Amino acid sequence: MNDATQQPEVEATRRSGRERKQVISVYTDAKRAAVAAEREKAVNNHHSRSGRSTRSRKRKQEEESDDDDFDGDDEEDNYASSDDEDLQSDAASSDDEDDFIDDEGDNRVVPSIRGKREWYLREGEQRNSYQSVDGGKIFHTYHNWRGRQITNLTWNARGALSTGQRALVSRQRKRSITLERVFGRSSKLSQVPYHPDLLPCYEYFAQGIQRHTSLETFKIINYHLPPSSWLENSILPSLEKSSNLKALELSNCSLYADDLSSLVDYIAKNTTLSKLNISHTNIESEDTAKALAKALKKHPAICNVNLAYCSLAGGSAVVDKILAACKSCDSLKIGHEDFDKESVALVAKFIGKKNSLTSFSLTGAAIDNDNKQLLSDALVKNKTIESLCLHSNKLQLPGIIRDTKKITKSLSRLTRLDLSNNSLPLTGAKMMASFLESAECKLITLIMSNNHLTTKGANAFLPALKKNTTLQELDLSRNWLTDQCVPSVVDMLRNNSTLLIFDLTGNKSLKTVEKKRVRRLRYQEGRCTYDETPHVDGGRAKIVKGALFDTTSLDSIATSNHTCALFMTGHNHNDSFEESIRKINALDASEGIKIRYKLVLALNHVNTDLYNPRSFDSIPLELMPCLFEMLQQGIGYNGFGKDIAPKTMPNLDKKKSSSWGIWNPLTRKREKASSKDVESLSRLYEVITSWQSLPQLFARGPGVTKVAKTKSTAKPRKRRKFGDESDDEDEAWIPKGARKRG
Repeated sequence: MNDATQQPEVEATRRSGRERKQVISVYTDAKRAAVAAEREKAVNNHHSRSGRSTRSRKRKQEEESDDDDFDGDDEEDNYASSDDEDLQSDAASSDDEDDFIDDEGDNRVVPSIRGKREWYLREGEQRNSYQSVDGGKIFHTYHNWRGRQITNLTWNARGALSTGQRALVSRQRKRSITLERVFGRSSKLSQVPYHPDLLPCYEYFAQGIQRHTSLETFKIINYHLPPSSWLENSILPSLEKSSNLKALELSNCSLYADDLSSLVDYIAKNTTLSKLNISHTNIESEDTAKALAKALKKHPAICNVNLAYCSLAGGSAVVDKILAACKSCDSLKIGHEDFDKESVALVAKFIGKKNSLTSFSLTGAAIDNDNKQLLSDALVKNKTIESLCLHSNKLQLPGIIRDTKKITKSLSRLTRLDLSNNSLPLTGAKMMASFLESAECKLITLIMSNNHLTTKGANAFLPALKKNTTLQELDLSRNWLTDQCVPSVVDMLRNNSTLLIFDLTGNKSLKTVEKKRVRRLRYQEGRCTYDETPHVDGGRAKIVKGALFDTTSLDSIATSNHTCALFMTGHNHNDSFEESIRKINALDASEGIKIRYKLVLALNHVNTDLYNPRSFDSIPLELMPCLFEMLQQGIGYNGFGKDIAPKTMPNLDKKKSSSWGIWNPLTRKREKASSKDVESLSRLYEVITSWQSLPQLFARGPGVTKVAKTKSTAKPRKRRKFGDESDDEDEAWIPKGARKRG
């Protein structure tokens, strides 16, 4: 009976439970649908006001999230610049909304944008549909698992196409339009390719330019523009309406012949331009080159001309005309690998003549022995050039820079010297060292990248910087330096306080790790033993730990170099904290703040032996509270060290950590956020309980126990003489012991 009566009750409870779950599920579904409808309504209202379609915005957000997971550049180029990946300069890079054009009245429809994974060579599509100066470098060929040969776009090319689309449809500034893609040094690409599917984005970009009324700067760099007549029909008419355009840059844009002739005609009519940059352009028509020289000569305002790596049809005759047209300019960059001997001789004579140039650059043109002497004599005669660049000239230095009084005096005017992509043997390094040691040297920037500089040359050159007090930037990247030059680098950095930027990237023989730590299990005599090989730092880690971040003691950290930002790999490897130290030294802050960051890194991440109480005996008692505070801090926790923390660093205060912990890119280890506070408190408790001088910190008291009272020094009252007039002080004076009348 009991079982029979209990069975309906159990079924009733189960039925009620199922009904309750169904009601809850229906309620939650309805609530989610209502919330989604409200969000969609708000988004549609916002997009309708801004004139943008909802679908295109959603797709753009999806592509942005899709494109953030991979960066195609080499690790050694991640520092470039400002910090860390290929730079994409577009109109949406600033937070100041007043600098952008208002979207009201914009009826343009945003074209669809592809992600990286959506750009590929489709079946039946020809390779020539993708146009670029890089040619076959944008493709790669491989075999699939069936052995079939497949050709497709490289991942870097896909990323360039995707980010190029986003830049074309982004918001534009009122006075400046910048469309620029900067590739890393090790990247095989130098230009964003063009595909017919990009034409709607270019048309959208051109339509946006028509809305500008006060444009001052127009810049397109490293983009392959659409076919002929696009620049002539879509861009130049809009630029003609701008009456205040001062800078025009179309560098490495693969301009066609019709576009070039139209551009030269626009320059001839313009009267406001002060800067013109059409570098990396092939001017194949001699008439166009002569027209350009004529336009530059008659232009009333142009003072900065950049024709670097521009091939000029017509040979030395056209080069002579362009040089004569740029006689009154302040800055000139010219040169190409097709320049013959006569063209280089004309350049040397132009430098020796009287002109107003303060910055000159000769790029790509080979300089033979005869022209070396001409250039050397021209530099002696010239008295205005302050910035000199001789880039990729096949020079074996010191071909032009010689250890003579005349040349040393002529070079004393220079504040910037670029000798990259040449050759600097040991003799040249010694002469450069003697020039830097001289009191007449005023160099601020010295670039000797890819100069085949050896370790012997560096050991002869670097000691001269200990006496130099003017140089602020030194570039020795992509040379042949090894770990044997580490002592010279460390000694120079410890004795130089004026050098702000030091670039050593690309020196592949300069190692980060010489020997890795290896632990092997061996079975011997019936026992399992571990054979461990210790870790040995390489040259890069030794430079950081020896000159910039010496963690052997607290005093050594304080006496390290805190001014030089050192570029090597761009990452924190093997507890060297190279990238973090570079960011600390590059901060625009006081030396005390930099030392504080380094102390926190050393105490909490690198050398835990530093908070041994015995090392605190030499520290004044007044500084101990600050030290206790630093023992509890950590880079990336509670907002401390935001300027030096990696960009990919998670919010360790709020993010929930799994059983494996959270990957910390600063230490390159997994950490548990919940245990960080426990570790800091336990460390603080250990230090306080074991520090013998702790009672003295509280025994000294507030410092001043009594305050001495000062007696009031009242002026003596003058005595009245008989017959004097009444004095106001008499009324206030009361004899001693008398009562004051009410």
